Amino acid sequence: MVRKIATKLAPSRHEPKIAEGVRRLPVERALIDGEAVAFRPDGHSDRAALHTKAGGASASLVAFDLVTHNEEDLRQRPLEERREALSRLIAGLGGIVFSEAIAAEGAIVFAKACEMGLEGIVSKRVGSRYWSGPSRQWLKSKNPEFSRTTSARAH
Repeated sequence: MVRKIATKLAPSRHEPKIAEGVRRLPVERALIDGEAVAFRPDGHSDRAALHTKAGGASASLVAFDLVTHNEEDLRQRPLEERREALSRLIAGLGGIVFSEAIAAEGAIVFAKACEMGLEGIVSKRVGSRYWSGPSRQWLKSKNPEFSRTTSARAH
């Protein structure tokens, strides 16, 4: 999660692009559910690179959901509404990337993700409310063949 508590957020030595994107958010307060990601040239994520100076310097925040916007708690709003607000909030900001949704049968998307060598997928129920932690509203499916070490070396 990324928390923007004030507009005067100190720059991060480790992920300066993310820190700059957060600083540029056009709100005083926001809570964004997301993950810092370093991308390889082929577009796949590389978690191991986050532990390097170059990887941290190039890392972006992949934003999944908007939990709060200024003083408004959005957790009870439907997923689509929160994601639309998130998309508008981060549009045009460097360092923060909107995680696009794929509206399709989960098994088909998961099979394709595995075929592409991705770590897995997160499926969220249409219309769902925000829930932190395990829930029936979302499901994380991991590729059983995925290995962080072999994935980083293979590409």
